[in-house]
Amino acid sequence: METPTTSFIKGITINFTQSEIKNINKYFPDGLIAIDLETSGLSPLVDEIIEIAAIKVVGNKIETFESLVKPRNPIPEFTTKIHGITDDMVKDSPSIEEVLPKFLEFSGNTPLVAHNAKFDIGFIVFAMHQQKIELHKAKVFCSCKLSRKYVKGSENHKLSSLCKHFEIPLENHHRALDDTIACLRVFAKTLDEVKSNRQLKEGEILNIRDFTRANMAEAPEIIQQLQKKIANQEVIDIKYKGGSYKGKFRPIKPVALLPMPAGDVLYAHCLLTDIYKSFAIKKIQDLRDHVDKDSK
Repeated sequence: METPTTSFIKGITINFTQSEIKNINKYFPDGLIAIDLETSGLSPLVDEIIEIAAIKVVGNKIETFESLVKPRNPIPEFTTKIHGITDDMVKDSPSIEEVLPKFLEFSGNTPLVAHNAKFDIGFIVFAMHQQKIELHKAKVFCSCKLSRKYVKGSENHKLSSLCKHFEIPLENHHRALDDTIACLRVFAKTLDEVKSNRQLKEGEILNIRDFTRANMAEAPEIIQQLQKKIANQEVIDIKYKGGSYKGKFRPIKPVALLPMPAGDVLYAHCLLTDIYKSFAIKKIQDLRDHVDKDSK
């Protein structure tokens, strides 16, 4: 049995195995940072960060960053039911204008990893955009994406399922620090199956500096319309410029609005193909309430 490397973080005991630390150092000799956010919703273009946590591993040294964040708007009840963070808990917390620069000082250009990373990075990049902070040159990896390629036998690739598969404790799921620890350990164990830097790139999704090319919108009318549909979990029809259904209405269930390097996108479940897809906002020509043809 491996002797664990034990650390105590904010009253939480974490035990990285020697092989986990070895895997991280093998592929990230200059360090790796795992991050997790809790937010008021899934869309960085309109929702807000309410908690941020990060763990940095450089060699055998472990550092942490953690803070609640006071949002501008009340936290929706349905998100509080997920993460348990209330308005009262954040009322005396610093704003994102205070927290983000401190986090970026902590992270620098060190590679980042998160589970379903495009959501977390979308929030961070959009907040940097709003505060006019220069984008860092940091690679971003997704522990979920890499696990889909190399982890076999897990029920699915949710963080909780992967923790069960790897026998990693996850006591306070959907709180940023606990999920950050879990993400880092899942990613480190997944690296057991990675045999080269070429294979590691299967888990790389982007470089934060890529967003300098982005055309990030300041919540135009279509984004406001889509956000209402997301909040109400409504199925809608969109007419999209591209794809197999070019110029025709297709039914989708919107999930989130995300900034991406090539421009803002709508992440949604396409009901025609039963696949989750990203639709470029600038290519959505029209949208309407869903028309159920079978009911006519």
